[in-house]
Amino acid sequence: MDKQLLDKFPTWYKDLNPEKHYMVMSNDFDSFYSCQLITKTYQLEVGGFYSFESGLYLNKEITEGKEPIFVDLSIVNGKTFDNHYTFIENLQAINPNVNTSVYYKKYNGSTLSVLYSLFDIDLSKLKETSLTALLCIDSWYYGYYNKGGQYKDINIYWYKKLNMDKYLLPILESHDNQYFKDFIKDWKLDKEIYIIDGYLKVSVNVPLPTYKFELVQSVQKEFMSKDNVQTLYKNNPTQIITSAETFKDSYVINRKK
Repeated sequence: MDKQLLDKFPTWYKDLNPEKHYMVMSNDFDSFYSCQLITKTYQLEVGGFYSFESGLYLNKEITEGKEPIFVDLSIVNGKTFDNHYTFIENLQAINPNVNTSVYYKKYNGSTLSVLYSLFDIDLSKLKETSLTALLCIDSWYYGYYNKGGQYKDINIYWYKKLNMDKYLLPILESHDNQYFKDFIKDWKLDKEIYIIDGYLKVSVNVPLPTYKFELVQSVQKEFMSKDNVQTLYKNNPTQIITSAETFKDSYVINRKK
């Protein structure tokens, strides 16, 4: 990872400990595969699940007495590995967009790619299928082709910042937009993880946690303009739990119910 970017991140990730921390996973494969990588690197367990529709679920046996590490979640407060863009500053977030002030220049890749770079994983040992998956999870390939490649320089900037350009650019240069859309469909990377009666479900055969989770914090999902979110945050900053600018000046938030 580019040192200038790395130096802007907090360093709490270096001290992750399964005796002190657990992970909170969200509802997509970016979060799932990121959690798997963190488990492999630091032996942390998934002790929580965050549903944007209903709220935070925990397994008390795993989480009791430990601190949560949110994964691929744009939480307002707390330690998180994240990739979303928001004006709300979380000083504990490890997120390339924490230091980005122009929406169209934002990091548009996955949390998983950030972790690969942060943990200094040798991409030369990965097969092309795995490298392609890094481009497809959270559609990191898309900006390279969108509008005839008008904004591909933004993608290339971030590939270089994460020290991935020499591995990812040859794949992008030798394929087209449709190739990656087909890859996502074939590998079912767009499937959603959900919770029913406390148990995690997904329509793909992957090793989800099999233990039960209980709802501990209900949330309300809302779509708002940036101006309205800024007003809400100014008047009641503790009300907002997650915040992400999904389109320019358009936000989706979770607030306490």
